[in-house]
Amino acid sequence: MKIGIISAISQETETIKKIIKPYIEKKIENYKIHIAKFQKNDIFLIQSGIGKVSASIATMILINLYQPDMIVNSGSAGSLSSLLKIGDIIIPDKTCYYDVDLTNFGYFRGQIPQYPKNFIINKKIYKFCKQNSYKYELKFTKGLIISGDSFIRENLRIKSLKNHFPSAIAVEMESAAIAQVCYKFKIPLIVIKSISDLSDNNATLNFKKNISIASFQFSKFLKIILENLINI
Repeated sequence: MKIGIISAISQETETIKKIIKPYIEKKIENYKIHIAKFQKNDIFLIQSGIGKVSASIATMILINLYQPDMIVNSGSAGSLSSLLKIGDIIIPDKTCYYDVDLTNFGYFRGQIPQYPKNFIINKKIYKFCKQNSYKYELKFTKGLIISGDSFIRENLRIKSLKNHFPSAIAVEMESAAIAQVCYKFKIPLIVIKSISDLSDNNATLNFKKNISIASFQFSKFLKIILENLINI
């Protein structure tokens, strides 16, 4: 299989690079792509940068250059659930934008016209992740993850997001954009995130403090997934 992996920041990509090495590095404009062979699979890792547009560009680069059979979005997220703590793994079964509002035209909040209400994560790959999580005793939480171009760091923002998206368990800045591109081009997608902060008034400090923990946690799960993809 050809697998594209997208992470937003250097702390996240560095942990993945340790998994897939040895690799070669290719530069495309301002992006670096790390190309490796892992368990007979071709891996293409790209650091997208932060935000929806950056994530979309990186996804299109992988699709245009390498036509991946699937894409993995790995990284960190802020918790919106009292049950999720620092370092916990989430594998959302759906994602949407929290900063899109066309409800006055009859769409759901977060929905882009001509696209579904939520972008559903590939069910076959999701089932595979679930089976392997039991096998290797790696716990994760499923649910809705929401994306937008703001780092959520206030209790008032949490309250607002929960009001509009009561089922959301976490928030970040890239997965919905990656999911939209994958939906458009019919590329299977799996999202693996680890909690770096609680999206509250201490979120900025906690993110800086815990990003290495979050990166280590999701990389453990990612490694097991990559090692077993031949079974999909």
